[in-house]
Amino acid sequence: MTKASAPSEHNPFSVLGDTLESAAETFEEATANAKDSARKAAGTTKRVLCQGLHRAAYGTSYGLVFAGMFLTELWPEENPIRRGFEEGAEAAIEKRTEIRKGKAKAEHSANPKTSSKAKSPIKKAKSVDARADAFEAAAATPASRAKTSKSKKA
Repeated sequence: MTKASAPSEHNPFSVLGDTLESAAETFEEATANAKDSARKAAGTTKRVLCQGLHRAAYGTSYGLVFAGMFLTELWPEENPIRRGFEEGAEAAIEKRTEIRKGKAKAEHSANPKTSSKAKSPIKKAKSVDARADAFEAAAATPASRAKTSKSKKA
């Protein structure tokens, strides 16, 4: 009545090894999927953030310029307030043009492809200082520019 037990065809260690191998493959797939998902999420987040920033900047710029133009048109042509708006706008446009020309010259001289000689560390430091000075001049507030121009005239 006793049955002879058949020898086990499965080695418990091989079953354990197969299980661990299957688990490792599953983790590898999950890691690859997580990396792709994170990459896609980062790209989407960046795109949405950039669109939001663009719309905010556009709205601010449009609102300021439109309001300025609207206020300018409200005043009669001989009014000093209207003339101040117009002259201020023209001065800002001229200054921006000067800054752009200065940047173009600085970029051209700093571009290694256009210059035949390599710059020495001293020349590099001077060009960095010149760019820093140009940046500070461009970033100066209108009040500080007015003080500077008054002191130069005196």
